[in-house]
Amino acid sequence: SSRATAVSKQIAARHLALAGLPDPKCHTGVISLKEEGKPQVCCAGYCGECSDYPTCGSVRGQNSTNACCATNVYETRCGNAPANVCLKKCTESVPPCIMEEGEVFTAPDPNTRNAGSDCNEAVSGWRAKAAAATAPTQP
Repeated sequence: SSRATAVSKQIAARHLALAGLPDPKCHTGVISLKEEGKPQVCCAGYCGECSDYPTCGSVRGQNSTNACCATNVYETRCGNAPANVCLKKCTESVPPCIMEEGEVFTAPDPNTRNAGSDCNEAVSGWRAKAAAATAPTQP
């Protein structure tokens, strides 16, 4: 579910932050869509989406304007906002953060082959191998 995904992203982001590691590809957040002439940003993982949707300022009943509203996230970048509240680039920080300019980040193709797409074939293959390995050999 989307709630479970958001929680897992929050946990991953906490682990990265505690380890002092950045998230340059926005794995623990939600990336904004690429718009011509605008940089991409990475919103916090609990946001659900990273755009200027009507309720982006009050996700989960809290003030999330500078974490979930893409325009506000970008406007709060370091060099534009006071140092005590500015958001760093994702190469230096965890979400919310500013994506590297000049590089377009896209979501992976959902039709790409993965472990889940052939799971049932893998189970029957594994069972056949296990049966062959445990079968007594004929002299």
